Amino acid sequence: MPRALRHPLIILALTCSLGSVGFAQSRPTPTITPVPVSPVSAASSPSLPSLKDPATIDQIREYLRLSGDLESYRARWIAAVDKERAVGVRQAWPEPFWTDLKAEVGKTDLMPMFITMYQHGISRELMQEVLDTYHLVGATLFKLSPACFRLAIAQQAMADDTNQLRLAKTLEVTEKVYTRYKPQIIEASDQYLAEHPHSVDK
Repeated sequence: MPRALRHPLIILALTCSLGSVGFAQSRPTPTITPVPVSPVSAASSPSLPSLKDPATIDQIREYLRLSGDLESYRARWIAAVDKERAVGVRQAWPEPFWTDLKAEVGKTDLMPMFITMYQHGISRELMQEVLDTYHLVGATLFKLSPACFRLAIAQQAMADDTNQLRLAKTLEVTEKVYTRYKPQIIEASDQYLAEHPHSVDK
């Protein structure tokens, strides 16, 4: 008997939200067990408090320019959409849904999310050390520097909170597109399961 379909927003959000941002991503990604998430969670993104002396917006923008972390995150997000597109029943979903979802991911403004994340866990002093090191030794040698090590520790310390923030953002974007295609997706899913009664939506 086929297993009940899990909500597509949950699947896509969990897939796209895995992995830490920045240089912490070079370490093994912790396993995250999917948990029940209400589709309406997107409407209530978690708010993360800032440090007393957080990295400034200008510092964060400069760091993201030097590191490329924002665009590399977007690339992983798009890759996660492609991965989910090939899984089980979702192979039968309408092609325009996937095209529109990738377009939405491509144009989503991620800067506010990154600013919130970094001001939540990265101090002005640490971010300035990171920037100074980047400018002094370049991107390649930065990865071997004490500043990179301290940044990775700070990122790991806030990983749980930033995972929640990324999950909420992914739910928000996915729900926006899913709502437009919901009737077609339900119809395609029902037809797929009727034609593949022993299939499992992984």
